[in-house]
Amino acid sequence: MSTTRQEIMALLSEGEYGAKDISKIIRISEKEVYTHLEHINRSLKSRKMMLKITPAVCLTCGFTFEARNRFSSPGRCPKCKGEHIQDPKYVI
Repeated sequence: MSTTRQEIMALLSEGEYGAKDISKIIRISEKEVYTHLEHINRSLKSRKMMLKITPAVCLTCGFTFEARNRFSSPGRCPKCKGEHIQDPKYVI
């Protein structure tokens, strides 16, 4: 039996997923996914591996949240103040 983080790492090794997708597949809350992603990112760095993040994008104006340091999805766009945002995706 593997841990939740091991399951998430195995999933992200296979392909690119958003936090909502991960939460549905692993059957944990989306909030828990973000906590696990932070720890996975740290442990991958020690293994000389990387958690690649495809940044969130505002679907209204196209603004890309490239400078964002948090794993969670932004609430609103700083450019157009829109709330229709595509969630970031993660892959190892």
